[in-house]
Amino acid sequence: MDKRKKIINALLLCAVGIGIAGLQCGLVTRYYTLETDKINEGQTIRLLMLSDLHSCIYGKNQCQLMERIIHEQPNCILLCGDIVDDKKARDGAEQLFQQITQIAPCYYVSGNHEFWSGQAGEIFAIIESYGIRVLRNEQETVTINDISFTLCGVDDPAATGTRQTHSYGESAAYQHTLAQFEELTTEQFSILLTHRPEYILEYSKYPFDLVLCGHAHGGQWRIPYLINGLIAPNQGLFPKYAGGQYSYGGMTEIVGRGLARDWKPRIFNPLEIVVVEVCGRGDDMSS
Repeated sequence: MDKRKKIINALLLCAVGIGIAGLQCGLVTRYYTLETDKINEGQTIRLLMLSDLHSCIYGKNQCQLMERIIHEQPNCILLCGDIVDDKKARDGAEQLFQQITQIAPCYYVSGNHEFWSGQAGEIFAIIESYGIRVLRNEQETVTINDISFTLCGVDDPAATGTRQTHSYGESAAYQHTLAQFEELTTEQFSILLTHRPEYILEYSKYPFDLVLCGHAHGGQWRIPYLINGLIAPNQGLFPKYAGGQYSYGGMTEIVGRGLARDWKPRIFNPLEIVVVEVCGRGDDMSS
């Protein structure tokens, strides 16, 4: 075998190896730390965010997923849409709902697939029956570890506009929905739960400190350090907000890569649980 053929074979073997490695996209936990002067120094809130489960099942009774969630010991569990799929049976989602409320307070916002099912109201009622708070274009003050923060949640844009199956809704209606948060207090740390990351400029118009979302599925295919995602719904090719942490002004948006497993392969794009440690750096107001 001449030198040229050896080089070609070596390159082919490398390509195959890289391809196999890229397809080994098991479940991972991604960690983020966010500091804020709206919480006293030394105080922390540990948030765990899940998105885009699409009713998938991770082992018997969701044991693989639950083991990781329990291990993280979150103070609050936040579900950012498409946990329930519009076509698959709901068993996988309900197995999750049944267990997570035993770990920490849980909050849910919708994704597009809940509305595409045509049974959004029924789905929300099921979720609430497990003790999970569904936030539908509203806000509430949550107190954990003696830390109070504002938690907001909005329906996916698919709830607006024509509400037809597979409609992503109307931007103008969604923007109008977000406008209700214009008078949000700036004294408390505030979090927005939403499904759609591409509206980051709209979110930045309001006094949110942290936005948590999903929807992009990590851009499906990635090339580490080169391409963060190939394609995502509502963003098209090479999505800007495929997954990770983004900043705009004083606001941070964290996009989870989701937990969906289907016929479309994920390349260098592991299924993801997101943990956000919100740490105080402010003065102790009690002194």
